[in-house]
Amino acid sequence: MAEIQWTELKSSNVARVAFDSNNDELLVEYKSGGIYSYPSAGEAAYQDLLYSTSPGQYVNRWLKGQPARRIK
Repeated sequence: MAEIQWTELKSSNVARVAFDSNNDELLVEYKSGGIYSYPSAGEAAYQDLLYSTSPGQYVNRWLKGQPARRIK
């Protein structure tokens, strides 16, 4: 099993993101310390977050309300 590679983002809300290809889920760590898994978001959402000019706005617009599981 490959180790998950996190990417830090320049955002006031989102600390870093990763895509777990083994479980096909987007992982988001917030600056508040919480880490959430978004299993229905897919790798496209991960790529969108990486290149978003405002990751926090992307999360609020596209991920808020999606099924999520708090990991930490």
